[in-house]
Amino acid sequence: MKFEKEIQLKIDQSRQMQKLSMLAGILTLAACLLVIWFGIVKNRVGVDSFSLLIIPYLISTILAFNACILGYLGAKAAQEDEDRILLERRKEKKALESGEDVLFSASRTLANFKKFSPYAVTALNFILISVILFLFWSHWSTRPDVPTPSNPPLWAFATGASSLFIIFAGIFFVGQSRERNFRWLRPLGGWLVLTAVLGILAAFAILMYKYDLNIWNRIIKKIIFISSAALGVELLFNFTVEFYRPRTAGEERPIFESRILSLFTEPGGLLRNISDTLDYQFGFKVSRTWIYGLMEKSIIPLIITWLAFLWVFTCISEVAPGEVGVRENFGKIVDTTPLGEGLHFKLPWPFGKMTRIPVNKIQEIIIGADMRDEKGEIKSPEVVLWTVQHYGKEDRYIVASEKKSTDKETPVSFLSANVTVQYRAQKDKIFDFAFRSCDIPVFLKSISEREISKYLASVDLLKLMSVERGKAISELSARIQASADQMKLGVEIVCVNLLDVHPPFDKVAPSFEEVASARQEKEASILNAKAYENKTLPYAAAEASKIIMDAKTSSENSIHISEAETMRFKKQLEAYRIMPAMFKLRTYLDFFERDCGEIRKIVIGDTNTNNVYIFNFEEKARMDILDADLGELSSEINKNKDNGGKQP
Repeated sequence: MKFEKEIQLKIDQSRQMQKLSMLAGILTLAACLLVIWFGIVKNRVGVDSFSLLIIPYLISTILAFNACILGYLGAKAAQEDEDRILLERRKEKKALESGEDVLFSASRTLANFKKFSPYAVTALNFILISVILFLFWSHWSTRPDVPTPSNPPLWAFATGASSLFIIFAGIFFVGQSRERNFRWLRPLGGWLVLTAVLGILAAFAILMYKYDLNIWNRIIKKIIFISSAALGVELLFNFTVEFYRPRTAGEERPIFESRILSLFTEPGGLLRNISDTLDYQFGFKVSRTWIYGLMEKSIIPLIITWLAFLWVFTCISEVAPGEVGVRENFGKIVDTTPLGEGLHFKLPWPFGKMTRIPVNKIQEIIIGADMRDEKGEIKSPEVVLWTVQHYGKEDRYIVASEKKSTDKETPVSFLSANVTVQYRAQKDKIFDFAFRSCDIPVFLKSISEREISKYLASVDLLKLMSVERGKAISELSARIQASADQMKLGVEIVCVNLLDVHPPFDKVAPSFEEVASARQEKEASILNAKAYENKTLPYAAAEASKIIMDAKTSSENSIHISEAETMRFKKQLEAYRIMPAMFKLRTYLDFFERDCGEIRKIVIGDTNTNNVYIFNFEEKARMDILDADLGELSSEINKNKDNGGKQP
């Protein structure tokens, strides 16, 4: 009778587990579909922390339906045991023995399910976690922009409310798993508790978007990502170790149950969970040994002692080189003079505090350009072109332009500038730097933007981009320093740099480049004309001098030749007067020699015409007076007279 009650209790508990796990599976599946639809497909929520909840919801759904199948098979097996008892009572053992394999197979099905389903569920969970994390990782690296929630308070409330309901369900399943027949509800309860905690964190991240604190989404996104990855690695580790570890009798812990989650969700306390985990892993009762008993008794006092020592050590504070310290007790500054580098004592935390101020560290703020692009990556191009966007975002400033006589109104221009302001704390104003302003970079950036806007509105665009750049740096440094001193920020402006000063890249820069190119072409044309002038005028002067010198040379040559001809004619006249016949003969023969040199000549006697004489006049046997150059001869005679009659 007692055995029948146990069977009936097992049937009732199995059916109850089937209903509870089916209800949990339907709810988590619905939540999973909502996360997919609103967080991934439609992207209404627009927060990565919310979209990553697909992992715990999906794993919880798989564990819920796995427990539902186990409850169904457990109820069938218990019902089979009850039928077996009824058959035995009716004395139908023969029929029982002959058809046992056909009539009673639910117990073997349940045993096979308990044996093989944990491996399948573990492998499936690991694959799903790995694939989803990989898809999210690749999506973050290729996404052009970061979405934002459409209605942060509404989505934060919905996520938080569902998480509170889920955490109560998870605690209920963990508590229900104390019963032997509900043991497989413990992994589901642990994942539900984890899902609720991550959901509360995601709701907090969504709510922070209302206050423009997007950094919380990045932090919580990393927490969910790392937590899911760690649980996935644990599943792989359990799946591998399961084939080699020793086993204890009667253990019912499935391999897909997370030991990490069990440390915080199983009933019985943290130490009890640690001891059960050690017993499970080593295959014998490690928690029953005297070493573990001693550790269990002394671990709490030891932890308290360690924490007390750590708390006492918070009285010691170190001021690093290049820093000064300001000691505070109960929020009040104790020392009027900042403390130098070294070790100093204060009240323990949270009653005492040591504020460290880096006095030698040079800090920098960037004005006019946002280095991060739409993906959140820092852009630092090696080459800056005016017509190409080289930063994530560039501010525009109004700059004055030179007014012409034809302009009715004062013209203005737009300018993009990247200005870096480097500063550090003033040693004589440490308290102003540390306590007067809550955020020095924000205040200093606002002051710098104001002074830069005021200054750029009063300078000429072209002069600022060329000859007055150094003057602008000096003027901006003085103005920013004066404004910071007026606001009592306690900062020293070390340097102001105008890195990129150019027209806006989208529409103004191309037109400005055309104007600049036209001006350069104008200057190039003027310089080419001057070069042509400098080349042509000396050449023309040289040509004129050459023509004049050639004319003078030709004139002198003509005069000297005429004089020489005159002297030659006189000499020939003198020779004719002395020997007229001979002169005529020589002249006649010279004519034949010079003018008829290439003509063959035949001499025929006037008396004896039969005899023909051929004479060769190509070479002369000797020179005579007619062959002499009378002009050269006269010059030699004159030269000898000048030398006193001496022969050269």
